[in-house]
Amino acid sequence: QDGEQLKQGYLAKVNQLFGDIKNWLKGDLHVEQQQTQLAEVLTGDYLAPVLSITQNQEKLADIVPIGACIIEAEGRVDVEGLGIEHIAYLVNGGPRLSAGRKMFPDVDADGWYWIENKRNARAYAVNQSSFFKLFKQASHYGF
Repeated sequence: QDGEQLKQGYLAKVNQLFGDIKNWLKGDLHVEQQQTQLAEVLTGDYLAPVLSITQNQEKLADIVPIGACIIEAEGRVDVEGLGIEHIAYLVNGGPRLSAGRKMFPDVDADGWYWIENKRNARAYAVNQSSFFKLFKQASHYGF
């Protein structure tokens, strides 16, 4: 039962994110939704959506669900192009370091956050502006 709730909650979060991404990219790029098979110990096997983003039939990136059972998060999605960027669903202020200090000071609400792959790890709430930046990082496509 708990695994089913985890899976359904994760898929609802992914579908909400993918709906936002489709709206943000509408008119600029071609977005096609497919499915992938995920297998997690707590949830079992299940199908999840994948977004493939192209321009003039050239693939720029795939947005791929990784799973619901992620340490310190309630799910992860990767943007895979020439590079890979990670988006995590963070709750309760996100992960904490020893002494209770927040790992990412900018995490102030539950939601999807881009965990930037740089030396100074930062988390940015995923909105249209931050999505375009992370998409550029992953795909080298500029808006």
